[in-house]
Amino acid sequence: MPEVFREQRRAPRIPCDLRVLVIVPPAIFGPGVLLNVSIGGALLQTPLILDPLAQIELEVEGPGLRRSSIKASITRREVHQYGVEFRDANNMAIGKMMQMAQSQAEGVHEESSACNFAAPLAD
Repeated sequence: MPEVFREQRRAPRIPCDLRVLVIVPPAIFGPGVLLNVSIGGALLQTPLILDPLAQIELEVEGPGLRRSSIKASITRREVHQYGVEFRDANNMAIGKMMQMAQSQAEGVHEESSACNFAAPLAD
C-alpha cells in the first residue's frame, strides 16, 4: 500500500519573495529569500548549508516593519531550500511579515491580471 503524506501545517502558506538575513549564531550569516510564509513557518531559500534542527534567526525589514529578528529552527532540507518553523509565534514581526507577503501576493495577482487584459489580440 502506498505511503500517504499528511499535511501538518496549521495555517495556509502565502507565496512571496521576501529578502531576509539568515543568522546562525554565533557568527555565521548570509542572504536568504522566503518563498512562502505562514503564521507558523516558511520556506527559506539560501546558499548557506543548514542542518536539520539548526537554530537560526531571520532578520526581516520592509515597509511598516523596522528591522526585526524572528527565531526559528530548520525542520527539513532540500537543495538550498529549507522548511523553517518559527519558535516564537507571538513575535509581532511575524504578523507584519505576513502582511508584507499578502501585499506582495495581491500585487502579483493584480499585475498578472492586468497583463492578461493588456495582451494584444492575435490576428
